[in-house]
Amino acid sequence: MERSLDDPMLVERTKAQALAKTSRGRRTMVWAQAIAFMLGALLLVYLLRAVGIQPIFAALGRVGFGFFIVVAINGTRHVLRTIAMRLGVPPEHRRFSFFQAFAARLGGESLSFLTFAGPLLGEATKVALLRKRVPLLHGVPALVVDNLLYNLSVVLVVFGGACLMLFAYPVPTVAREALILIAVIAFLGMIAAALAGRRRVTLLTNIIDRLARRGFKPRFLRTRRHHIYRIELTVYAFYKRRRAAFFSMIALDLTSHVTSVLEVFVTLRMLGLEPRVGAAYIIESLTKVINFAFAFVPGTIGVYETGNGIILRTLGYTTAIGVALAIVRKAAIVFWTVIGLLIIAGRTVPNAWANVLDRSPRLQKTMDNLVLSNIAHRPARTAVSIAGIAIGVLLVVFTVGLAHGLLRERGRREANIGAEILLRPSGAILSGSQPFTLPVAHATEIARIAGVRAAVPIGQALDKSDTGFGSRLIEGIPFAAYAALNGLTIKEGRTLERGG
Repeated sequence: MERSLDDPMLVERTKAQALAKTSRGRRTMVWAQAIAFMLGALLLVYLLRAVGIQPIFAALGRVGFGFFIVVAINGTRHVLRTIAMRLGVPPEHRRFSFFQAFAARLGGESLSFLTFAGPLLGEATKVALLRKRVPLLHGVPALVVDNLLYNLSVVLVVFGGACLMLFAYPVPTVAREALILIAVIAFLGMIAAALAGRRRVTLLTNIIDRLARRGFKPRFLRTRRHHIYRIELTVYAFYKRRRAAFFSMIALDLTSHVTSVLEVFVTLRMLGLEPRVGAAYIIESLTKVINFAFAFVPGTIGVYETGNGIILRTLGYTTAIGVALAIVRKAAIVFWTVIGLLIIAGRTVPNAWANVLDRSPRLQKTMDNLVLSNIAHRPARTAVSIAGIAIGVLLVVFTVGLAHGLLRERGRREANIGAEILLRPSGAILSGSQPFTLPVAHATEIARIAGVRAAVPIGQALDKSDTGFGSRLIEGIPFAAYAALNGLTIKEGRTLERGG
């Protein structure tokens, strides 16, 4: 006996199978995200062990409060992208302020940075945060156009960076081949976009149709073919009707890339280097390739730091500088990500708490407790307090660890001199950074004090290392007095001579 397609049992079974398949797909995605995060974390641990913690901390110690300059430059990029996103919405439907658009962007970007399905979930979050002020019919196309134009500008920046590195720097054969491949792919992408824009060709839709005619019909392309077609038509309509906004958005996107290059340049200067603008541009352009290739790794943990280390080592810097640069820039990204998460929490937590309280009368009675009610009714303030305390504790731990490392290293160096007491000028904290103010004749006066076996003058000065990273301590001391101080004997060779 055959069942009709209208059989309720068959329909319910089909729905159940579809839900089960969707659930399995979500679980698979969650596991894949967790595995990618763990592998990235292991890669970061391996990199830190290979490079060493001390040179990275020494480089980060140079940044200090300059980190907030990096945060400000990073925030400027968000400001420019917010203006571009706002321009994408028609003026008659732009019923939201700049700060509301800025909050929506931070909320969406925080999920894009942290989650496996970053771009899709991030853009959906922006739409959700603005849904009360912008109709979906106009909000979604604006975000689509904004992202497409930004990605086109990224392709242009990547192409320029790859070409500049190929012609301006001597690179190994493997790196040269990778750069040529990147440049060719970026160039073909720009040519395809230019031809499609000139002839009004729905390029992606045509590619899907040709693949289907040749028997390649993946479900994820077949089901999204209509949406891709509508997106391409939306871009062409936007260019035709609003050309001033179109080119203004491109200009804002290119300016945002300039701020990214400035961020790299300023950070390298804070790390004690004297970089060129071209090198900063190359670093930023190739970093965009890393972010695109490993977008499936939450937070690009591990791969971002490793990629920066490889890029800077290829440019003649050290791997430690590359890792330090990546850590500083990612810390700035995390700063704005935390703000974005707080914005999302401020929008969602009150409604979630209200739903929970409505469903649980017992919990509603418990809310009479002052602490719980304060947390429930002031979630934003509570989250800011928690974040502030956590950041304060982390800064204290970081500062104490850095200070202990510097003092331990200085103690190890000065223990090799052999003297039990080192006399320094009043007010001096560490030697090497102050001018020589104590007269050498003081050594003779100190030697006359009862109980003093020997007193030797010593000069210490900090100088830049040959590699351009970190510093070295240069010590000057009379050799004969130094040998008598710690019992130095020469088995072979000769002593240092004047002028030697």
